[in-house]
Amino acid sequence: MNRRNQIRRIGVLCSMMVLIAGLMVLRLVDLQIVNGAAYRQEAERKILRTYEQPASRGEILDCYGRPLVSNALGFSITFDYYSWDSKLQNDVILQICAITDAAGLTHADSLPVTTTAPFAYTFASQEEAAAQDLISYFEDNEKNWRIPIEDAPEDAAEEDKYIVRTLDNTSAEELMDLLRDRYDIPASYTDEEARKVAGVRYEMRQQEFSSYNNLFTFASDVSVETVSLVEERSSELPGVTISVDDVRQYDTTYAAHVLGRVGKIYREEYEELRSQGYSLNDTLGKDGLEKAYESYLRGTDGTRAVQTNLDGDVTGIIEVEEPKPGNNVITTIDLDLQAVAEESLASTIADISKKSNGRDVEGGAVVVLDVDTAGILACASYPTYNLATYNADYNDLLDNPLKPLFNRAIAGAYPPGSTFKPVTALAALESGTITPSTKIRDEGVYTYYASSGYTPACWLWNDRRGTHGTLDVSGALKYSCNYFFYEVSRQMGIETLNSYAKQLGLGEKTGVELSGEVAGNLAGPESRAATGDTWWPGETLQAAIGQSEQQFTPIQMANYMATILNGGTRHRPHFLKQVVSYDYTQVIDECEPEVLNTMELRQSTIDAIKEGMRGVVTDDGTAASVFRNYPIAVGGKTGSAQTSSSKAKAAHGVFISFAPYDDPQIVVFAIVEHGGSGGNVAPIVRDIYDAYFGKQTDPAPVTQENTLIA
Repeated sequence: MNRRNQIRRIGVLCSMMVLIAGLMVLRLVDLQIVNGAAYRQEAERKILRTYEQPASRGEILDCYGRPLVSNALGFSITFDYYSWDSKLQNDVILQICAITDAAGLTHADSLPVTTTAPFAYTFASQEEAAAQDLISYFEDNEKNWRIPIEDAPEDAAEEDKYIVRTLDNTSAEELMDLLRDRYDIPASYTDEEARKVAGVRYEMRQQEFSSYNNLFTFASDVSVETVSLVEERSSELPGVTISVDDVRQYDTTYAAHVLGRVGKIYREEYEELRSQGYSLNDTLGKDGLEKAYESYLRGTDGTRAVQTNLDGDVTGIIEVEEPKPGNNVITTIDLDLQAVAEESLASTIADISKKSNGRDVEGGAVVVLDVDTAGILACASYPTYNLATYNADYNDLLDNPLKPLFNRAIAGAYPPGSTFKPVTALAALESGTITPSTKIRDEGVYTYYASSGYTPACWLWNDRRGTHGTLDVSGALKYSCNYFFYEVSRQMGIETLNSYAKQLGLGEKTGVELSGEVAGNLAGPESRAATGDTWWPGETLQAAIGQSEQQFTPIQMANYMATILNGGTRHRPHFLKQVVSYDYTQVIDECEPEVLNTMELRQSTIDAIKEGMRGVVTDDGTAASVFRNYPIAVGGKTGSAQTSSSKAKAAHGVFISFAPYDDPQIVVFAIVEHGGSGGNVAPIVRDIYDAYFGKQTDPAPVTQENTLIA
């Protein structure tokens, strides 16, 4: 009985399995045979495409919350990989190039070949070509990139049967022929048309245009009129789309060297940035604060999964991850001071140039620093440029002999001339070589090294055979007496002088956030040994008055003076004040002044230096004519610095200053290349003081709602 039941159960189970299998077969027949065409058509009409949604970049503001760089809605012409027709792409590219060319727009094209025949390479060296990744084209093994050797022996090794294409053996004309072949560019295209297509195709390859990187930006910041033209011809331009996104808006024409620019990721940058979540189509800071604070300004991109039919029409949004905007960076820059610094620098250079009939005068720089924190209130470099038109102006900027792209404030290393004398005074006082009351008589010609034939003279002796008489250190600073500083530097020696100069940060990078800063050079045995030469004791005399091989940047000079005035604390100069969330509701980061070095300076040393610098701008001091009857008590030091390459030109005009005298708040350093004298440059500093002290009662509230900015 039990056995009979077991057999019955097994039979039932087998019957059920057969039934289920039959039903499955019937369903498969229905899906694949009976209604297969209908279901297949339906599936094909529902295509899922995933796109990135770029996040808005954070804004950059001045210390009062006024926007320096913000965002505006803009249009871009993009290629959508999912709709791109590879068979028609050359014609499409040529047509879209015609539209943008007519509108005066630049488009994506990094092929380093001239745009008109006869073609030539545009890179300056093989290294630059490699950096642009052109060389990778010649590492391809496809047959059309190798030249067969007709008389090569049949039994020769494979690599000996061809001449491999390299940059060394391929001209730009030959490269264009190769690109025509690789990109199937029709023979009917003119050389210039072929070059346009090849340039875009090359850039598409650089940006790895594919299903993984499905949007290629062909042109950015496109006008509404151009957008309309593209839309009108959309049927002729398969795969060409219009994207609405944020574009960088420059709310000021000032501070170009400080703010910097953004741009697309270069292929050579991508390997490093890939791990940080960037894609090749992303935009990032290239220089200036845009680069320095990329991690704050950059937002987090979102994603959008779109369901479309075969015609490309959106039938539904499956999944959306909203982008998160970047944070806003509040800087220490005071826009009013920045504007005055740039305008006064430019007008002063123009005035000096006019007086010298256009000879000599070139560029210049100004740095305004907070004494207690080293926050940078203004940082100007002349000549400058317009960030809003940077791309269009690039070639002209590059060809300009005055180098407007060069940030002289952090990368210009200049001899400081007599503006270095406060360093020598500090070293002599702090080392005990002299006291504030020590007096030295100026004899006009310094004869200590006469036996070796070296007899440097004070500037007053060279000028009119005069001397400054007997002076203490404050008087020596006031009248800029070379003889005094010759004697004290000889007594203390170069090692002592340089020990204090190093503590003040001279001859080394300040660590400011901007890239491109240089260290300059602190003259002495150490720097001389690096070149294999010897430092002679008599050379200390010239080093002490800011000549010899002394080379410092404007930001180093401003920071050394701030260090003395605040009692000996050297801070890292900085532009960052605060970082707040995109909606101004949270403080993300707050800048705390970073101490780099501390010196325990005697108050008598500080007072002696200040007194001497006060004398420079009063009575018969070297800058008295500029600051006579000025309502704010200030201190200053003029300088005229010759360079080894400018003996036939006027000296650099240099001026360093602080204010107010009793309680220093700011330091200003200004230099005009071949400006003649510090007195010629002093008006720039006076203009800055006018702006700074004229607005002290102005509350200048931040305008953003819900802000936490102090």
